[in-house]
Amino acid sequence: MARSQDGREALPLATLTPVDPFYERRPPFETRALRRSQAVLKKLAQRIVWGLFGALGYVVRDRAPLPLPLAGDPAIRRILVVRVDMLGDTVLTTPAVRALRRAFPGAKIDLLVRSSTAGILAGDPDIHRVLSYDSSAWKSWRRLGEIARLFAGVRHPRYDLAISVCGDMGSILTRLAGARRRVGYVGEAYPHFMTHPVLGKRYEKHQHETRYVLDLARVVGACVEPGDERPWLRVLPAARDTIDAHFEAAREAVGRHGPVIAIHPGAKNGRAKRWPIGHYARLSDRLSRELDALIVLTGSPNERLLTDALAARMTEPHLDLTGKTSLPELTALMAASAVVVTGDSGPMHIACAVNTPVVAIHGPTDPGLSGPSAPDAIILRRDLWCAPCYDASATAECRFGNPVCMKDISPAEVFTATLTQLHIEAPRPTNAAPTRYVAARTR
Repeated sequence: MARSQDGREALPLATLTPVDPFYERRPPFETRALRRSQAVLKKLAQRIVWGLFGALGYVVRDRAPLPLPLAGDPAIRRILVVRVDMLGDTVLTTPAVRALRRAFPGAKIDLLVRSSTAGILAGDPDIHRVLSYDSSAWKSWRRLGEIARLFAGVRHPRYDLAISVCGDMGSILTRLAGARRRVGYVGEAYPHFMTHPVLGKRYEKHQHETRYVLDLARVVGACVEPGDERPWLRVLPAARDTIDAHFEAAREAVGRHGPVIAIHPGAKNGRAKRWPIGHYARLSDRLSRELDALIVLTGSPNERLLTDALAARMTEPHLDLTGKTSLPELTALMAASAVVVTGDSGPMHIACAVNTPVVAIHGPTDPGLSGPSAPDAIILRRDLWCAPCYDASATAECRFGNPVCMKDISPAEVFTATLTQLHIEAPRPTNAAPTRYVAARTR
């Protein structure tokens, strides 16, 4: 049996990631051809829908929109920010909320987000109301009542200003809100849905996501100040107490009294963003043995198979909280951890927003666009000719069926980076391939 880098016997290839056999092996030609054809058909369908909605937008367009406001405008009493995509993107929108709050101190600011991400904003003092949107509600006529209630919820307050931050669906919901001033990027919204479209779209300029959102806030009168790019989340006392109780019980049960290190192996927006399960297992066991660390596995309920595969590979005791925490409790978990090790994921952004040191493993995604916002975060990535390759048109999947950009980053390298975040000196392996250590800067 082959041996791993740390000398332990490696399990057969087929047992590494039972939840995704094509991660460790290149998919067969039929699978790759099907994926490619699906991508082409999806783009064609998107163009057709774009044209149809554009025609509808022209018919119902505002003939005489109100001018954009200036900071402090008393006419701006209610503001709606629409962000109905991923968890991390919702976190990265909080800097714009702060800027809007300074610009319009008397206004009530509401956020419309996905139902699955709404909990991350709990207790935010700058947000008056969080509206939730479930994208699956459109798929069943039995749930038309939910759509009607959402429509009433965004129409009733009569917003003076609505800002679409997240593409075509965001522009639809912003248009349904009926605000007389609607702002969004022209390349991210259906034609004529915005009264004041802003030139550009996501990733057109090489700038971080927080800057992308802050630029929209600036258009409507907000003054962006140095340091505004850093997201911030509040830790609820009840959630902190729950996590403290989990940690106390786990330390007693597994006998680990060193630093708490959170491991988040999942990445919802594409398999190529995931570091191999076998790597996570070797890293976790080494941290547990050498640092007496309490390893905490995190993930949403639908990532249970992934963390089960990781737990099966580990030999050291640990705490598995996959699917057992609400979003406020996940925020508290990140805040109570000494270090968070993860790929490009929502929990990575949560950890940065609560000032927890992060080791972020990047491959297909560009950390300059969506990486950690914390200036002390450590980003590990390979300088390969094909990476980064993600462009937001689809989920992050390796076009070659073999995400070497992630696989080639060794557990030893991530171990060293984790020690650095814990302020523990360790020699860097001399036989390791050159890895780019990047300190994420506030953009």
